[in-house]
Amino acid sequence: DEELGFLGRIIHTSGAGILPMARVEEEKSELLIDSVPGGVVINGKKYADSPEVSKILALVNSLQKEDVEKNGKGETQPLLRKSLEEPWIVQYFDRWSHKRDANALASMNVVVWSWIGSFLGIALLCYIHYEFCLKYTENLIFIVGSFGAQAVLLFAAPKAPLAQPWNAVIGNGVSAFAGICAWHLVGDGGIMWLAGAFAVSFAIVFMHLTNSLHPPGGATALIAVMELKRVHELSFLYILFPAVLASMAHVAVALVVNNLSADKLRSYPMTWKPFKGM
Repeated sequence: DEELGFLGRIIHTSGAGILPMARVEEEKSELLIDSVPGGVVINGKKYADSPEVSKILALVNSLQKEDVEKNGKGETQPLLRKSLEEPWIVQYFDRWSHKRDANALASMNVVVWSWIGSFLGIALLCYIHYEFCLKYTENLIFIVGSFGAQAVLLFAAPKAPLAQPWNAVIGNGVSAFAGICAWHLVGDGGIMWLAGAFAVSFAIVFMHLTNSLHPPGGATALIAVMELKRVHELSFLYILFPAVLASMAHVAVALVVNNLSADKLRSYPMTWKPFKGM
């Protein structure tokens, strides 16, 4: 796994034994490491004891002894410290602390292409919605508020893992399913606050299970339980109109527009495969 290619990376450590942070100057990528019984958690994934894990822990222990930083007085102090020396409440609030600088401002090229893509994408969905769905069908819709958030991902952050085609289409689809189920099981009975909570939380569960995390999906689920007559009339057809089909149209625009830029780093998508090893 690429998480185990740890040499030459910046390593942040926390949990039992080690707290932030050890620096390796050559590169800017990072690993998030928690030492746990029987192994180690790297970037949220647990690895059982193994030679690779032992190498990581050995490197961290080495850095713990050697790594120092300059403070404002020009003195040196240990950059790593034992977490067990601090009360748990201090360790907890340490996790709230600032960990990295903000990203640099986007270049004008990125700004322009983000505008072009988002304008064309939302224009297409709105045109289909207003000129076809509302005029010629009884209850079909082709856009809801969550597609505004989807446009930000597809056109302003096309390289983000959560912006990939599988995430956009399947993430929105399973979230719509969660929302409609929550409406029928709870919301239709009048307990709207509970329906909203069920809709979003189960949408997240379904997105995790299908490896399709997509933040706009939470909004798609929540919209399904709000008092919108046209959405409730659609019932499970809401999964197709607009969640899946409009997402497919949106992704199609992203495929065309994002690859028109002369900037080769703006290619889209980064992957078509939803799971590792496919």
